[in-house]
Amino acid sequence: MAKKLWYTITAKAQADKPLVEIRIYDEISFWGTTAAAFVAELDAAAAGGADILVSLNSPGGDVFDALTIYNALRRYAGRVTTRVDGVAASAASLIAMAGDQLIMPDNAQLMIHNAWTLAGGTAEDLRAMADMMDRIRDGVVAAYSRKSGLAADKIVEMMDSTTWMSAMEAQALGFCDLIEDPVRLQMSSELAVEVLRKHKNLPAEVAAMLDQQDAATPSPAPEPVAVPPEPAANPPGAAPTAPATQPQANATQPTAVVAHVYAACRTAGVAHLSEGVLLSSGLTSIEQADARIAQAAEIAGVCLAAKMADKAAEFVAAGLSVDQARARLFDAVTAASGIAIDNTQRPDATPAKAVPTLSITNFYEARAAARRRAS
Repeated sequence: MAKKLWYTITAKAQADKPLVEIRIYDEISFWGTTAAAFVAELDAAAAGGADILVSLNSPGGDVFDALTIYNALRRYAGRVTTRVDGVAASAASLIAMAGDQLIMPDNAQLMIHNAWTLAGGTAEDLRAMADMMDRIRDGVVAAYSRKSGLAADKIVEMMDSTTWMSAMEAQALGFCDLIEDPVRLQMSSELAVEVLRKHKNLPAEVAAMLDQQDAATPSPAPEPVAVPPEPAANPPGAAPTAPATQPQANATQPTAVVAHVYAACRTAGVAHLSEGVLLSSGLTSIEQADARIAQAAEIAGVCLAAKMADKAAEFVAAGLSVDQARARLFDAVTAASGIAIDNTQRPDATPAKAVPTLSITNFYEARAAARRRAS
């Protein structure tokens, strides 16, 4: 599957010290480009000890990757500045906390809430995922608390309520260090708009920005309807030509199926798998697409539970079933562990204990001896 970047990393020369500018202007980890690739590129760009500026205008995304990026920025020995160029919501707000200084324009917005995920598998798988989400939450709470100085209980309360903050509110609560002049708010892609709309408690300013952006986006031109040519008249005496086979009345146009797949995958929370769904099989109806999307969501949950979320796109594009995906994950886990699975029963290394046997002669002799002692 082709990968698209949700970030750019650019090295810039300055008079006193080089600067590496990172722009995160889309959904974090969308289309399979993970935090591992981000961190590797960042390490290469900042190898000379440059200052780092992280500019954010993102609706959020994968919290696991956001936490990885946050930790990488916090470990960096040089100076890190984060700036909200419009909206830093959900996982994007976590990355904003990594800055030694967080800058927000006067009309920018910061949002924190509880992370959520899709999961599938056995009861043990789900319990393990719930435990992992609790640990992730603890790490996120610690990051917000470290930056703001607020108590963990207060942070948890704000996350539970899905809290949006203007620049002034963020500064009053300790999240923002510097307020700049306002900027023009606009999300960078239709995907970012769709993701942002799903968040709760949208401020009026953000909702108005999304409405304006929708109004400014031209509707796609309708596809031209092909009109079949009039059939040529048959020569005198010739047999009538059989009419051409007409498409079924209920057949779905391919473009409609493609559009439905992208929209339904976003709704199901697996937007990064939409291309894989389309590649996996020849979908000819909305019903087929919905069935494959449901299967893709379950595969994503299984991969996430196995801590191999990046495998989901590969499995979906290959057209694997959920059971086949589980089998591939099992093989990958056992191969990574270096442990060979052997189902043969091994002999017990512990020597077998001697089993006492009953002797009739000894029994009667013991009983006779007991009677003599009694008399």
